[in-house]
Parts: sequence; structure tokens; C-alpha cells
Amino acid sequence: MRFYIFCYMWKIIMVTPYEQGVYRGKSEVESIRHTLDEMASIQNFFEIQKKESPDMEALVKYIPKRYQEELKGIAEGSGFPEERIFALNSLFYVLRMFSEGCTSFIIPGTRTESGGNLLMKNRDLGFRRLNPQVCAYSRLDGLNAFIGVVNGGCINWYQGVNEKKLAVFNNHTPSPKFEEGIPIPVLLRRMLEECDDVEEALGLIKKNRINGGSNVFLGDTERTVVVELKSGYPPYIWNITKPDCRANHYIFHDNPKQVTERDYLLKQQTLTRYERGKQLLAQCEKIGVSKMQGFSRDHAHGPGSSSICRHIVFIGTPMSKLMSSSTISSQIFDLSETLVTYVALGQPCGSEFHKIKFGDEIPKELRSGDVWLKNQKSPNG
Repeated sequence: MRFYIFCYMWKIIMVTPYEQGVYRGKSEVESIRHTLDEMASIQNFFEIQKKESPDMEALVKYIPKRYQEELKGIAEGSGFPEERIFALNSLFYVLRMFSEGCTSFIIPGTRTESGGNLLMKNRDLGFRRLNPQVCAYSRLDGLNAFIGVVNGGCINWYQGVNEKKLAVFNNHTPSPKFEEGIPIPVLLRRMLEECDDVEEALGLIKKNRINGGSNVFLGDTERTVVVELKSGYPPYIWNITKPDCRANHYIFHDNPKQVTERDYLLKQQTLTRYERGKQLLAQCEKIGVSKMQGFSRDHAHGPGSSSICRHIVFIGTPMSKLMSSSTISSQIFDLSETLVTYVALGQPCGSEFHKIKFGDEIPKELRSGDVWLKNQKSPNG
């Protein structure tokens, strides 16, 4: 009976992690099936990478029990064995190699059309076929509810906005080495669930040892910041008082040295997207949602790996093409009086932005991933 209530009266009830997992597993089953099929088709590649994978036992201790319970629920709801759902979620550790993805914008309310803080993330990844995107709520009992875009069947969240109007997301940055500590997506999700504003989110960051590197974007109704996270270094906080953007490099911290030809190419791509973002911002006195949507679809220096809306450009071997990052979704967070998010599942140049008021039901085609799967089959996908 409680599962029925969650499906149709979810506005007024919070659930256990396992119950949420069952619901997500049922809703996202086709996206999960797609990912597992793709994983099987490139199994040999993952065998090659196995020696480079981190010690999973060292990582699991940083993953809260509630997320592990949700994972079990996803397996139950989708009908796939638990070990296969665990493997799907472990993709995060393989995908760490794709550190040149994502372009994001952050606009203080003094420069927005609505007067509320406005943020946007274009999410980019390599192996795009392994990353079907769904829009989902998390409504765990005793924690803040939030909405975000996430890989189908995954407990690892890289973006969202909670009921207290705290927006949290990241752009990955290259990390020179893998260190023990809290994984970035676990940190991001915990901020959404446990923190009510930017100050509390910064407190959670400072209390934890971080594993990885990121530019983390935080915004509430009063404040906007970008935090540079780098394993082994104190976080550096940029207080954002005018429109700004980031790609995949540090501005304060030192960036890893370029060694290979690919290193130099990726550094050039991130700097090109960053400078293009600055150009777009300089052209606007006031910025609204429609402008942000335009930024997300920008093809200057492309369409290709150097444009904000990123497309796969064939460089080198077929494997290089498969690994090249491209934009897989976009999400805008409008922290005005009425909390609204806009999501495009797929490359934004060929996808519609869907407006969702916080608390309203997410359309089935978005929460199942059907929109993303259809876009993936299109010429622009």
C-alpha cells in the first residue's frame, strides 16, 4: 500500500531508501536495461581497465548505508540481480577518466531577469551510450527532498536542488592521483539531503576528506559560490557577485601538468569553452532562463569538443571516438520565489527543455529516461 501512495501521492509522503529504490527501479527499468546491455557489449574494454580501478572496499565505507539500501531497492524494482546494479553504479569509478566534461554558469540575482539566483549545468561525459539520463526526486524520510538529473538506476548524484532552494552540482576537474576519501557524488548528494543553505554545505565540505577534484557550484536564495576541490588541498571558495562560468580547470589551484598530446588538447578545449562562456556573459545586462538555454546550445568553436554544447568529433581510433566527451543533459536551477528547474535530456541543441515546478509530478517520459533514449537514436544524439 505504501508503494502505491509513493507513486500517486508522493507530494505528501517521505519513504525509506529501499522503498525509493524500488520505485526508481520500476520507473527507470528501460534505462537500466540499456546501460547493462551496453556494458555487456564493451566488456573487454572494462577488463582492460580493471587493473586501474580503485579498491572498491576502500570506497564503500564512505557510501552511507541508506544509499546501499536504495541500491538494493533498485535491483528489486528493476528485476535485475543486485550485483549487476552494483556494477552499474561502479561505473562512476571508471568514468573518472573523463575529466574534461561539463560547462556551467552561475548568475547572482542582481543580474537575473527574475531577481532570483540562476544556475545551469551542461553535463558532459564520454561513453555517452552508458549514461542514459533521467529526472528524479529523492524523498528520503528525515532528509531534504530534492530533484535532479541522474543516470538511470544510479545512487550517484552530480546535481540537484532541494526543497530549501539549495542548488548543488559540479564540473569535474583532473585529479593527479586517486586518494582515499568521500567520493564527489556522495558529497554532493549529502549536501542536498543534509544542508539547508550554502553555509551549511560549505561546512560539510570542510568536515570531510575529499576524494577527487571538482569545481562545485552552490547557490541558495542569498548566496552563490564556486568551490575548488582538489584531493590533498584545502577547498578554495569563490564568492560569486557577478555572472560567472567554469569548465574543467582550476583558477586558484594548480592544474596537473600536460604530458601527453591528449592532455594539451583537453586543456585547450576547457579553456576555449570557459572563454566562450565569458564572452556570452559579457553580452548580457540581465540574464533569464531563455538566455541560459541559449548558452547551453551554443556551438561557437564547433559543434564539437570545444563548444559549450559538445558533440563527438572523430579524432584518432574508434576507441578514442567512443571515449570522447559530449553533452548528455542540461539542467537550469531558478531559485526565485517559486522554485523551478528546467531539464533537457540529451544534447540541448536537439532537445526540449521541460519546466518542472518543485513538488509537481515529473512526466513519465522524463523519469523513465524515454526522452533521453529517443534523443540518443536521433542524428544529433
